[in-house]
Amino acid sequence: MSQQQDALEDLGSSGVLSALAWADASAYRRTMQDYDPDTGHDQGWIGTTAHKLFCDRLHRVFSTGKFAVESPAAASTGLDTVAAGLAPGEFRKMPIIVPGEVVWSDVNGSPGWRYREWRFLLASFVYGESDRILWSQKSPTKRRVASQPKPHGFVASQPSLFDDEPDSSLEAVLQAISEEGEDSEVTTLVVAHSVERELGIRELYLGRSRMNRGGGEAWYWKHDLLATDFGQPGKGTIPAPSDPRPGPSGVQDAPVRLRREVREGNDK
Repeated sequence: MSQQQDALEDLGSSGVLSALAWADASAYRRTMQDYDPDTGHDQGWIGTTAHKLFCDRLHRVFSTGKFAVESPAAASTGLDTVAAGLAPGEFRKMPIIVPGEVVWSDVNGSPGWRYREWRFLLASFVYGESDRILWSQKSPTKRRVASQPKPHGFVASQPSLFDDEPDSSLEAVLQAISEEGEDSEVTTLVVAHSVERELGIRELYLGRSRMNRGGGEAWYWKHDLLATDFGQPGKGTIPAPSDPRPGPSGVQDAPVRLRREVREGNDK
């Protein structure tokens, strides 16, 4: 079985992929609802806001960060806090992830979570340009992730003469990794997200980034999380808030699994 199949099977059966799709839809819905170019918002504001809200939603569904609980038994308490700030219906559709199954695992301050041997970090990109991301021009952390050993059996469809070109600054990063005693059993993936500003159309991928200094392939593999059916109910629509602010808000819904039933008044 390939690394891609292993990752998708593990993260799919655990509910992590469903959680990623739910969090992305919620984050971009609120971002595009609040987006107002007349007040000075631009593409940079969209990217920063969506990224922060994406992290917030993942903290909620994984019970990490300020939404952490002392034990799985305590997960049913504080539901009002988890639901606060979400659009109507979103909390009810939030996937169920047992607290402690997915843990916070940032890398040098880059937001990240870990499920078993899979860690995933967030990265934004220009809409429509996912296959042309130059990881060598990203942060040292993203370069570090793209420089992990290639998956077993990978064969590049478009080999580049420059992909293995030495990079002194990269060597320094890799040296720092070895000194930190990085867990060799962990494979770090990238959750890449983007939106088309005028139409509110999103892109969301999970994959293994690939160092491509010469402009070669940006991924060893990637999977479109918006083209995946994560199970029942999976096709519901998250109701939009009443009286939304002016501006584009047409962000499509993601397939999600039904969370627990909550008492009346908790579904905010």
